[in-house]
Amino acid sequence: MVTKARKPRAAEGRRAATLQELLSELAYVLLPSGMTPKRFGDLVRCEFVKAAADMSRLRNGRINQSRVAAQTGLSRAEVKRTLASDVLSAQASDQAPVERVVNGWLRDRQFGRPGRPKALRVSGPGDSFVRLVRKYGGDVPHRAVLDELRRIGAVSMARGRVRLQRLPDLRRRFDFGFLSPVLPAVVDALKIAQANRRGKKTSSIHRLSLPAVTDLDLAIARERCISSAKSMLEGLKFSLGTQLTRPAKARKQTHVLTVTILVSDDKKLRVFPAR
Repeated sequence: MVTKARKPRAAEGRRAATLQELLSELAYVLLPSGMTPKRFGDLVRCEFVKAAADMSRLRNGRINQSRVAAQTGLSRAEVKRTLASDVLSAQASDQAPVERVVNGWLRDRQFGRPGRPKALRVSGPGDSFVRLVRKYGGDVPHRAVLDELRRIGAVSMARGRVRLQRLPDLRRRFDFGFLSPVLPAVVDALKIAQANRRGKKTSSIHRLSLPAVTDLDLAIARERCISSAKSMLEGLKFSLGTQLTRPAKARKQTHVLTVTILVSDDKKLRVFPAR
């Protein structure tokens, strides 16, 4: 009986492994830029509810909130609250301890004038970094906050004092615009995967891994791949743009075929098997 009860859970775990791998890669990319599990969870929750709402819209345009609740597992009250909330504005007050410490340092007159933070002793009586972290960092030890601030280049240490740096990188820490160039490719790949799941088997995704021993080999391979990719796309645009049949009268475009080529190098040599 115990064995039979465990089988569905084991199968469910195997099915979720692929999603877990995707989330793992996202975590490695987003965490250094300031994304926290709480923020990410709030964003995911909001987008799941919005997607379910689009799928549950009635003919008159209104949203069937009961159907949204059935799809998402949330209560109708939670669905209503989520649809009415501005998750991006709400996240401004949902800060990680490092953010709270930096903002407190910049604004609290105990630790300097607004916008001109003091250089603080790490510990000791008076206005110290330890006192700053105790006031704004919650239960996180001051050493952990200091190590993270040093890792991201937000502070410097000199003569036993901690000084907050004015770095553009610190202001860009919570800017996720760097994902914009790859977003179309990710969306395309997800659509292809969804089509495959529905039984529309396709060989739309092709992958080639080229080993490179030295940085020079890697640079040469990268430049040749980029050059070849550009040439191929230009050739496709020229040949297909002139050969495809066109109606005598102009009609609204109903189909789009997108060809996306990504060239990526990974020095950790995490080579995935070709499919």
